[in-house]
Amino acid sequence: MWNPNTNISEDCLYLNIWVPQRRPKVPVLIWIYGGGYMSGTATLDIYNSDIIAATSDVIVASMQYRVGSFGFLYLNKYFPRGSEEAPGNMGMWDQILAIKWIKENAAAFGGDPELITLFGESAGGGSVSIHLISPVTKGLARRGILQSGTMNAPWSYMTGERAEQIGRILVQDCGCNVSELETAPQRVMDCMRGVDAKTISLQQWNSYSGILGFPSTPTIDGILLTKHPMDMLAEGDYEDMEILLGSNQDEGEF
Repeated sequence: MWNPNTNISEDCLYLNIWVPQRRPKVPVLIWIYGGGYMSGTATLDIYNSDIIAATSDVIVASMQYRVGSFGFLYLNKYFPRGSEEAPGNMGMWDQILAIKWIKENAAAFGGDPELITLFGESAGGGSVSIHLISPVTKGLARRGILQSGTMNAPWSYMTGERAEQIGRILVQDCGCNVSELETAPQRVMDCMRGVDAKTISLQQWNSYSGILGFPSTPTIDGILLTKHPMDMLAEGDYEDMEILLGSNQDEGEF
């Protein structure tokens, strides 16, 4: 998962869909890859779902989503509410767009939109748990498989204050004037758009804080994550939900 087998590109928002021999109303599995919200791709050979789709009478789909600072840069307080400039959680919204599209179009390729299961590993598992209980996505799927990752894992979320601090460090490390965030935030974002993507990819790791201390994670933004994950889990309604939770043996070898 840390060594993508395809070229790294900002042009990354694609879907993969494996459809078995046509039979109406088959269940749909949607895979979300892991990588600590910092890396990963749906194109790895171990994620190829030809055999599963062919032998299990299910449709399997997977999506790419933005990771690292490209998917989670959070400088929200410097822009008007609803602004698309660094709102955080963009990678999660990529996932949401893909899940909604699959659900809305499932019947066209033989899938049952009411039999959708989200499954993922590491950051993918954390993402699945968010989608199951966030007010933004609750109801898109009622089944989830969480492999070695949940939304309340310490590496799977951060406060808005911490995310903003990391964002400011990145701006500075990329050579843009961080002090202008208070007075001319759009100028700062224009500067960041002029920074080479490879530079951003490297500089974002300056805020890595030790084992599993990833600098980009889902952020408590009051919208997707309305409050601390532990509180969301405690207050969640699980009556019409089926969850399989576990950890993968020897996953570090991958």
